[in-house]
Amino acid sequence: MLERSITHRYDDPVDLIWIHAAADLGLKVVRSADAYAAYDGNGTLTICDATHFDADDCLAQMIFHEICHWLVAGRRGFKMEDWGLSNLDDSDLVYEYAAIRVQAALSRPYGLRSFMAVTTDWRPYWDSLPENPLLDGNDPAITLAQDAHFLSRREPFEAVLKRALSATATIADAVRDSSEQNSLWKTTIARHRLGSLIPEASDLKCGDCAWAVSEESKLVCLQHKEFEEAAPAIEANEQACEKWETKFTIEDCGSCGACCREGFDLLTVAEDDSFKKLHPELVQLRDDGTHCVPRPDGVCVALDGDGDESPYRCRHYEDRPKNCGLFEVGGDGCLQARRRVGLSR
Repeated sequence: MLERSITHRYDDPVDLIWIHAAADLGLKVVRSADAYAAYDGNGTLTICDATHFDADDCLAQMIFHEICHWLVAGRRGFKMEDWGLSNLDDSDLVYEYAAIRVQAALSRPYGLRSFMAVTTDWRPYWDSLPENPLLDGNDPAITLAQDAHFLSRREPFEAVLKRALSATATIADAVRDSSEQNSLWKTTIARHRLGSLIPEASDLKCGDCAWAVSEESKLVCLQHKEFEEAAPAIEANEQACEKWETKFTIEDCGSCGACCREGFDLLTVAEDDSFKKLHPELVQLRDDGTHCVPRPDGVCVALDGDGDESPYRCRHYEDRPKNCGLFEVGGDGCLQARRRVGLSR
């Protein structure tokens, strides 16, 4: 029997993605049985070999977790052994929890939160996290996680993490349906082609969403509009993503009030605006010579109600400022305000 000369080997594609991501951040990943996970403070990240992994562990998750530790430590963490953490006691537990929160927050938008779940003793903490692990609360790890998440949106972290998470999610979309029910890939969540997650067993359609508007004879999604770029086109009968919202009208404003609350910081009033003459007590002169209607604590002084026991209502709606009159219910500004106050994803 002739011996075959082997010139190539198989490598796990997700491992390759995250080893490459680590390298782009200046980290060299080595495997060793001498440590479960350790960082030398000089660019070398040591991860144990696969024989020490649980069945639901993977190298990608381990690398991702260590990068999240770096984010919590800040940029200076690169020069700190084990990201400045001590394994001798629980004094640094809050930093571990912060890294876990960042890991959950970063992986969720890609449908990878369960796939990238932490292992060992930290799993109960992970499983107890809310849908948004960065929301304000009593856990002291939250503030640390919020700062770390902010850093994740700065270079070089943002581009590297986005590329690695997107590539991992693409593989998940390719293999999910071919996987056995007990496969870790089955825990991943499908994504809409525009990037957002798709709710399971949902028959909602893009065309029925409040964020779907007609522009130049085509339907586009304002929810997925990026800065000054044009909103992407969608099909009315496409399965909707998790950001779907029912279309709303002026009657829905009573439970919203976003445009009159923290949705916008300032309401200016033109010199010739009749509101200025009708309600001079509500108009304030600014340092730059312009006039505005004050918003103490983010709420317009002319707004009544709380949206719960009593609907939001403008006391002077019929003769409201011109800028308010131009505001379109369900329009771009309306949806933007709803997003800012947390009524939209």
